[in-house]
Amino acid sequence: MELSAEERIDEFLVARRADQFSFLSALVQIRSENPPGASVEAREKIVALLSALELPITVHDVPEATASVRNYTDLANIVIRRAFGEGPTLALSAHVDTAPTGPRWTAKPFGATITEGRMYGRGVSDGKGDLAAYVFAILALEEIAENLTGTVEVHVTFDGETGGELGARWLLAEEISAPTWAIVPGGAHAVGTSVTGVLNLDVEVKGQAAPAGRPQSGADALEAVSYVMKSMYAYRNGLSAIQSEIPGIGSPTLVVTEISGGTSPLSVPDRVTLSIDRRLLPEEDPDAVEAEITNLIGHGVVQVPGVVCAVRRQRLLPAIVANEGAALLAQSLQGHVGKVLEAEVPTYGVAHETAARHYANAGVPTFLYGAGSADVAALNTAGPDENLALDDLRIATKVLAAVMADWLSA
Repeated sequence: MELSAEERIDEFLVARRADQFSFLSALVQIRSENPPGASVEAREKIVALLSALELPITVHDVPEATASVRNYTDLANIVIRRAFGEGPTLALSAHVDTAPTGPRWTAKPFGATITEGRMYGRGVSDGKGDLAAYVFAILALEEIAENLTGTVEVHVTFDGETGGELGARWLLAEEISAPTWAIVPGGAHAVGTSVTGVLNLDVEVKGQAAPAGRPQSGADALEAVSYVMKSMYAYRNGLSAIQSEIPGIGSPTLVVTEISGGTSPLSVPDRVTLSIDRRLLPEEDPDAVEAEITNLIGHGVVQVPGVVCAVRRQRLLPAIVANEGAALLAQSLQGHVGKVLEAEVPTYGVAHETAARHYANAGVPTFLYGAGSADVAALNTAGPDENLALDDLRIATKVLAAVMADWLSA
């Protein structure tokens, strides 16, 4: 009796499970900490691993002038592209650079140790496990290639820890890739559809310099900033009362990320600058939030006569939410996950940075799905003893192969 397409995929994945674990183990053993972000050796090793699997790959060098602006040298991205014929393109994106190892590990950070069904190692739950799922899902599609059309790509990047500007965003901006849909790392038991927005403000507070022995003859910019900071932290404490209706998003946050000022140890500071990072819920209006913060800053500054301020929007990254078309695709993805898990599958949002933002901002319907967890703290992602349940790797690979087989079905 001839096997169905689903049975052929399942048979392949069962037969190659040990190979997949070996591939992930080899990935975890590659040091790719960022900083320092020296990716040449890591890239060469990953190219060798992918080539051994006979995958069609290309390496795209980021121009040195572009990379150096962000303190990178010899930076490149790897694209796996498997074309089954004319049709849509599904991009799977994973970064393989990792947070620094840090202290307090009980397992070897690059040992890829397996204990009680979990693999331990830096990056195993933050990019490398997802890449292992993406790669073997594509390999499984070869079993039913005659039934498929369109293209599957995997984007392997090396600057995810610093925002992905020279990875996912660069590949899209340079039109190296123009996907119809995109999937980026996420949890194996849920489907991510939302990401918080980011509002960055630069604040300049100007006063009047005066000798330190006669401060009353000047206008102390730093004193005015002290009132601003008090207002900012009181405002931040109140944000916990605001909750997104989307599971996983939680409350908005505010952080004063930088502050500098003063020109001499012998004079009143006449200028202070600070930077503010405000994370936006999908339900919030960015303009209204900016106006609220600006008003708070203004009320603080006027407490010191002679001091003025200017607030400038440095960056606004809108929150990501699934539109009507993307919601239908999310339901399809939920259906595949639910079939494998035999359970109801929720959608969720995340409040951390993700490559989803770059694809969504390019107009590409984007979802978070992979071998990890919707709760990054559960796997100690970027912390000591980072780990991944190998059964979740199995689940994610099976789901992804089924999704691709469905979405690229002829």
